[in-house]
Amino acid sequence: MSHSAPLYDRGYILLNASNLFYSFYSVIFIFLPAYLFRLGIREGEIGLLMATGTLVAVALKPLNASIAGRGYRMVLISAGAFGAAASTVPWLYISSPGPVLYLVRLAQGVAFSMFTAASFSHVAAAAPPGRRAEAFGIFGLAFFLPVSVGGWLGEWVIRRADYAGLFAAAICMAVLSALFPFWIREPKTRERFSFASLSVFLGRAFLVPNTAGYLFGMAYGTIITFLPVYLLEIGKGSIGVFVFVYAMTVIATRVLGRRLLDRLPRERMTLFALLLLGAGNLLIPFAGTGAGLAAVGAAAGGGHGLLFPALSALVLDRAKSDAGGMAMAMFTGAFDMGMVTGAAAFGFVVELCGYGPMFVSAAAAVGAGSFGFFLLDPSFRKAGRPAPGP
Repeated sequence: MSHSAPLYDRGYILLNASNLFYSFYSVIFIFLPAYLFRLGIREGEIGLLMATGTLVAVALKPLNASIAGRGYRMVLISAGAFGAAASTVPWLYISSPGPVLYLVRLAQGVAFSMFTAASFSHVAAAAPPGRRAEAFGIFGLAFFLPVSVGGWLGEWVIRRADYAGLFAAAICMAVLSALFPFWIREPKTRERFSFASLSVFLGRAFLVPNTAGYLFGMAYGTIITFLPVYLLEIGKGSIGVFVFVYAMTVIATRVLGRRLLDRLPRERMTLFALLLLGAGNLLIPFAGTGAGLAAVGAAAGGGHGLLFPALSALVLDRAKSDAGGMAMAMFTGAFDMGMVTGAAAFGFVVELCGYGPMFVSAAAAVGAGSFGFFLLDPSFRKAGRPAPGP
């Protein structure tokens, strides 16, 4: 397995640029739960609204991955970014609860599914086998660089231009993201994946890493959905502190460990990272503000920084060479479904039990699931050096 194959070519750099601007678009929506709360919507329905967009994104990912793999990756990336811009326009005019909120979230989910399925399909097709974790790790940096400052920038825009200014900025970022794929060459790899063969991803080889992705999404979704509302309700603390530390920890982990992630056992890295994410959830009710929030951000960010590239590469290692895009679609779909659970189910836990029990129960679910992998997949007990699959 070669670790010296070229990775940072023109297409990879431009794809990261597109992802960078799409991230500026996406990070703005960490403020959406707080905006919905201001409209008078309770936590349970906030969770359902946030889950609506994610659910439709998950449902469409296999279809979008199949289309992307047939040579339409760049078309879908641009279409998804333009669709994100168009679906954000209604937020400029929404000022009260109503069914239209669900329609808007559905449209945003369609756009998100197109962009992400095609982007990950491109990385899966173009990344050298010996540098897969590095490829996905650095690709994720294009997402987390905006996240590192997005909390503070969003708060600054809201103070000066309210939420209308925030949504207008999101539209501009999405349009810019849509332009870069026009200068990216389509990878030569073509996938002819049959939907009838999706059952392969229900086998143990994929079920366990995809379940880990699901737990990953649940831990992340619980934090990103309810921490802003929690801080708003207790009346202290800034989401900017948490987001900055979280993102900078992810960035540091990816930069310093970009080569190491392709040399260490991916299964062991997955378990360690999941426990860090669970610890982030567990510590939130006891964190207070300032230094406490920073500690939570460091724990959760460290888990995220290690987990995503390790799991992505593990899934690709186990996939056939002509099914990488679909494998990534199923994996990221599992992550998104975890976010659905984190947003929807735990929103009602908040209403019934409060924020403290909700964050603790989310951490317990992640911890229990992580240890369960030892029983489901022998490779998590006898992890070896990474090796590409067929």
